[in-house]
Amino acid sequence: MKDPNKFNSLLLAFLFLFGPLQGQTSRKELEKQRKQTEEQIAITKRILNETKNKKNKSLKELVSISRLIEKREELITTINSEIQYVNVDVEQKKNDIDSLNSQLDIEKNNYAKAIIQSYKSRKVYNNALYLFAAKSFNQLFQRLKFIQYLSEAQTRFLLKIENKKKELENKLSELLGLKVSKEILVKNKVSEVNELEIDKTQKNKAIVSLTGKEKELKAQLDKQKKAKENLNAQINAIISKEIAEARKKAKEQAAKSGKGTAKTNTDNKTNPKVEVKEPLLTPEAKELSDNFAANRGKLPWPVEKGFISERFGTHAHAKLDQVMIQNNGLDIQSISGATARCVYKGTVAAIISIPGLGKTVLVNHGEYFTVYSKLKNVTVSQGQVLSLKQSIGTVDEDEDGATEIHFEIWLNQDKQNPELWLAKK
Repeated sequence: MKDPNKFNSLLLAFLFLFGPLQGQTSRKELEKQRKQTEEQIAITKRILNETKNKKNKSLKELVSISRLIEKREELITTINSEIQYVNVDVEQKKNDIDSLNSQLDIEKNNYAKAIIQSYKSRKVYNNALYLFAAKSFNQLFQRLKFIQYLSEAQTRFLLKIENKKKELENKLSELLGLKVSKEILVKNKVSEVNELEIDKTQKNKAIVSLTGKEKELKAQLDKQKKAKENLNAQINAIISKEIAEARKKAKEQAAKSGKGTAKTNTDNKTNPKVEVKEPLLTPEAKELSDNFAANRGKLPWPVEKGFISERFGTHAHAKLDQVMIQNNGLDIQSISGATARCVYKGTVAAIISIPGLGKTVLVNHGEYFTVYSKLKNVTVSQGQVLSLKQSIGTVDEDEDGATEIHFEIWLNQDKQNPELWLAKK
């Protein structure tokens, strides 16, 4: 292609439309994402160090290192995307500068031609003679306007040149800033890649140190399984009671107000009967339930800082081959002394104690229930109305020295994946 600027423009357009940046977030969003990931890495490292200081090699340490590696890889991917954006911006700025330089040259040439033309004109006539040589008042006026136009044209040329110069200076400054930004990103990437290799080495050491401890890990797993089954059974019983009481209360309130949902039975067409559908919740409980549901994906975490150490559902054990784990909620590792907090306003339905899982608080949100387990102590009481992010108690440390909360969300007696309900970190 003869015109290199045109080729570069087409190349940039191709990159934006079909390149690796297609469909991805903007550079500002990437920068925000990078900072959030860096914060998560700092928290995970802090939690990992606390666990290591309290215990020799443990499964929780292995999980922490694995999460750290995940976040580190995520950060490197984000930095790579940022660098691509900067590269495209740098090329665009270079093209802008080349274009401005060309425009500036054109304006300078135009101004030079205007000066030369004006000089030649003065050799033939001066402005006064040119005006007085007019044959009529109208011609005098037209010549005066023409002289003014020439003067204004020169001023406009100068103004254009000055504006182009300022624009060029701004573009050069932006280009310099982009290059500095790229240098910082590249340094960060190199640093994170080095840290990633260190983390992988640590993970391998943790895996080796746990080798031969399969019997101990299985015994620990069986103990946790029994504790979780106990918790699940008690939660089911409490929620069943809560549902029954809610229906009873709703029915009594509807009877007092004379309100009920009329439903026509059309099975018998000759003599249709009107049935009244019993309400499941009071209007207040229904509103609370609907508001909770509306906050899906936006609920705060049950602890301020931490990472998911075990996800919802059935998945393979981190170390034991052919061993599957069933989790009814999320396990979230946090910093030592972390406070558990209520993810949405509600009422404490029950406080129970489960061997191996510490204290557990069950909060009612209408049709929804949240469960906060593995607590050392509880600062709320049964029947207490809680507000958003209100403290519930202190998260306990387990036998591996990890500070970890177990969190569940139920829709009546159906278990939900809490990760889909909590805000992204």
